Amino acid sequence: MNKYGQIAIRAVEYMKKGIGERQAWEKASCEVFTRGSASQQKGCPRNAFIGLVTKNPNLRNGKNARYARKAYDILRNNPSRKYSTNDLWTLVIDEPKTHNSQMDVVLALWKSKLND
Repeated sequence: MNKYGQIAIRAVEYMKKGIGERQAWEKASCEVFTRGSASQQKGCPRNAFIGLVTKNPNLRNGKNARYARKAYDILRNNPSRKYSTNDLWTLVIDEPKTHNSQMDVVLALWKSKLND
């Protein structure tokens, strides 16, 4: 599991303690990366995470949130199949573009069953 997957799992644990999704991601990401670094501030995995865990419909409409939800639906509909991040990404988006750690977040939450 890469660092963004680790952050997602930590952030869910913070949310269980009553911390909001944005603050949970911020706190967890600062434990893995230096605060303010490009890796810590990277928006694609953060927005994928928020799109999966939020109940706020306004935060579920961004493209990374939609990618994450579509990927999670693919996993939910095919629970016995094993996907790599690239395999899953290919099913989510139909254009030659590489994922930017969104699928690492999705797979980490799926494998740990933290988003059910």
